[in-house]
Amino acid sequence: MKQFVKHTLETAPEASKANLEYGQKKYGMLPNLFRYMSGAPAALDAYINLSKIFNDTSFSVGEQHVIMLAVSVVNKCDYCTAAHSRASKANGISSTIINAIRKGKTLPDVRLGALVEISQKITVTRGNVKAEDLATFYEQGFSPENVMELIVGISIKTISNYINHITENIINDELKPFEVGKDIEE
Repeated sequence: MKQFVKHTLETAPEASKANLEYGQKKYGMLPNLFRYMSGAPAALDAYINLSKIFNDTSFSVGEQHVIMLAVSVVNKCDYCTAAHSRASKANGISSTIINAIRKGKTLPDVRLGALVEISQKITVTRGNVKAEDLATFYEQGFSPENVMELIVGISIKTISNYINHITENIINDELKPFEVGKDIEE
């Protein structure tokens, strides 16, 4: 069976090097996910460009990471759960909220709770959510346009969660404090 290659900046295909440099600069490390994706430059390019598009949605950066954390929990992706726990915390989301998402508990913030719930329902049902699920989401001030933006975030996580599962990716050392099974502290 062929093995997936976890590239470095030196071994990656030329078409991936700029994206690897971007990832290293943005995250202060070279994510193992990027190292694997770099072997297929189109995959890395798709992930990074879709992420940049998601950054331009109406969701705050913290909300974006809450969405991606919620989806990663549903998809049981330990790598992305750790990465988005770290990013959520770095972008102002409390440890209480992060731990609740990771454990499938009710969030103390009703609006974020609605965001997590609809993100997870869309993921679990593959978009076949009920009208009442959408109504609950809308009651918290969200709109149908937010649903479309949310699907962009879910798409990003579908790419990375699946790649992490298939490559059997392990988390970077920088993500160890956020690994699955640990409580995130304030």
